[in-house]
Amino acid sequence: MICKKCGSECPDGNIFCEACGAELEAPVLPDNVDDKGRMKKQAKPKKEKPHKPKKEKKQRTPEEKAALKKKLKAAGVCLLLIVIVVVVVFLVQIFGTSDGYNAAQSIPVGRNVAYAESETGLTFSEKSENGMINNMTSFDYICISEKTTKVSGSEQPQWVILLTVGEDDLITAVEYYDFTQLKLNWKGRKMAEMLDQNSLEYGMSIKNVNKKLGLKPYYIKRTISNDSTYCYRYYFTDPEQGYDRSYNYFVEFSDVEMAVKNVSYREINYAATILAAGETASPASDIDPEASADENTDEENPEETEEGSEET
Repeated sequence: MICKKCGSECPDGNIFCEACGAELEAPVLPDNVDDKGRMKKQAKPKKEKPHKPKKEKKQRTPEEKAALKKKLKAAGVCLLLIVIVVVVVFLVQIFGTSDGYNAAQSIPVGRNVAYAESETGLTFSEKSENGMINNMTSFDYICISEKTTKVSGSEQPQWVILLTVGEDDLITAVEYYDFTQLKLNWKGRKMAEMLDQNSLEYGMSIKNVNKKLGLKPYYIKRTISNDSTYCYRYYFTDPEQGYDRSYNYFVEFSDVEMAVKNVSYREINYAATILAAGETASPASDIDPEASADENTDEENPEETEEGSEET
């Protein structure tokens, strides 16, 4: 620093001149120089982003707003209807009933055939025009659906009702076959694995059994003993054997309590059943839960005989 009074040089930081004692004035530094004489770092100027003009929203007229609201409402209604239809179709496939089922359930066991016809509006005869149906099992009277469905490529009635009568001409048994359960495959519905016969609890209702198994009964037999037998047909691919195995899964219900009494199953012999279907019977012939497995398996398949006879 230079003293303005005497012109003497003074060390930086002195307040008074060492020569004349006058008060020193600090030099005025430029804005870009600090108090130690160093240049200050200047901040880089920020780049301004180009200004984009905002898009102006198109203002809809009241008529356009009303039309848009109407379209959205219609789309919502259509979507809701589609969901309802899908749910209804699914429930009908699993739990729905047919006119044949309702008729078979309304036939009174212990009454004569004429009374059964008056109660159901159906007409029963001693034989049908379908020879394969006539030979699938023994019966005294039969009524088949006028509507048909395909089972393994062959046209079959959607349902069949068979009646067995005693010596006094009173109905002792009513059997109902629902061939629509075999329209995709005569072996029944495809399942991921073999059904566990212990999965059903004693006293379980028919509705809960259908829900638990995810199946509808293919065959129902009601007798004068106040018991009903429901048969569910299914198949699965055996991972060890590498081929499909088909089973009849029998559930015995008490008609009084309408609850599960007993569960059993029997494996179907494919070859024997198909050969029988081509000659005198249909895939329905292998249905009697009282028959032993030996009657429906050949000597070349002893393993099926042992497994198929299990009951609980």
